[in-house]
Order: sequence, then structure tokens, then C-alpha cells
Amino acid sequence: MQPGDTLSSLSQRYGVPIATIQSANNLPDARLSEGQVLVMPGANMAAASRPAPRVAPAPAAQTAYAPPAATPSSARTVKTTTIAAPGGSAATQATQSASNPAAAPSPVAGTAQLPTPDPLSGNSFRWPVKGRIISGFGTKPDGGHNDGINISVPKGTPVKAAENGVVAYAGNELKGYGNLVLVRHANSWVSAYANNEQLLVKRGDKVSRGQVIAKAGTSGSASQPQVHFELRKGSRPVDPTKYMSNMSAQAN
Repeated sequence: MQPGDTLSSLSQRYGVPIATIQSANNLPDARLSEGQVLVMPGANMAAASRPAPRVAPAPAAQTAYAPPAATPSSARTVKTTTIAAPGGSAATQATQSASNPAAAPSPVAGTAQLPTPDPLSGNSFRWPVKGRIISGFGTKPDGGHNDGINISVPKGTPVKAAENGVVAYAGNELKGYGNLVLVRHANSWVSAYANNEQLLVKRGDKVSRGQVIAKAGTSGSASQPQVHFELRKGSRPVDPTKYMSNMSAQAN
């Protein structure tokens, strides 16, 4: 990242609305901390790969999100991570997941501090649904990469939280994901549940392991009823099957 990054410059560079960045990262205001890791849902990696122009922050009177201008003494290094859209090649993922910077702020986004997640209830995560894995984690033959797994289930299947946690995001702003829920867990874990037909929770809700948080569907880029499920340790996506209660999607 470039020294002196702000929410405004990150929003322009990655094509993610400021409100979405704040919601996904539990940021009560526009201030960023040195060494902070940010989740960037639906980042436009094609645009981010180009050199980022230096943009002077707008005066505070013009926007509620404008931070103070960065100076050499106050420059920050901000680490970010992206959540690519499910399926497809890397280029397709970047296109599908790029949100519209001009879109209105999400109705679920807020500046209120999220509650602290309850401790994990066990040594592994539970499966969010019972079904067949139709796309596994990792690199695909076409060169694309899946940051999670896709599980085929009937439309309307209850989607359950993989562990105790707090809803950090619930909305449908990100192309490719459809109706998406992000849940923060203890010990720096985050789980994602995409392509849902219906969301049953909102930002700030505390959820418990096994609680129904959505109904599966075909929203976003899904071509059949399914759940796109991701697990992240901090900013790093990991293969969910290595951290689940067993190696089968046949959950209870």
C-alpha cells in the first residue's frame, strides 16, 4: 500500500464504497491505524493493480468522510485484503466483485462499535449447510482461484453460522456474492456466506454456532442454488474443509 492511504483513496483504488469498508472492518470513523489489516469486500483487483494516483482529501465541509491530509510525519501503512467473487477466472472474479463506487451507502452499514464475539465453542467449525461440494478451495484449471468452497443445496435451505460470532456485514452490494453475510469470530477468524436467497440477520447481531442466519438461493453469480462459504484467519483465506468438524459437507 501507499503511505498516507485513507478510506477515500482506498475506496477509489479498489472500487469499494467507503461505507462498505467501514462496515466490513468495524470502523467507527475514517481514522486508520498503523499496520491495520482491512478486509476489502469485492475489491476491483484489475483497477488496484494499476499505480494509484495520489488524491488530496476533500475539505471536511464537502464530505463527512474526509480525513485530515496526510503529512510525511503522519503517513500510515495500511494492509488490505480482498474477497474475490465466487467462481470464474481471476479477471472474471475482479469484474464480478467490483462494486459501484457511486452506489448509495449500504442500509446495513453503520459506525456503531460491534460487540465482542463470544469465545469459540469448540476446536473446529461446523458446516453451514448439508450438501455436495461443487467447487473446492484453491486454484482452478482455468487459472482462477476460489477463496472458499461452493456447496450445492436446495433453494431455501437454512444456512447456519459456523461458530459463535458477530455479524460484521449483511447486504447485497457486491456483485457476484448476491446476499452476503460476514461473521467475525474470536481469535481473528471471519466466515462468509454468499449467494443467499434471504438474510435473517443484520450488522451487529450476535450469533451462536448453528444459528440460522440466511436461506440459500441463487443470488449473485450463482447458476444453481448453493452456498459460497469462506473461512479467513485474519486477512488470509484458508481451505474451510481443513478446519471443519469433518471432511464432508454432510452436516447435522
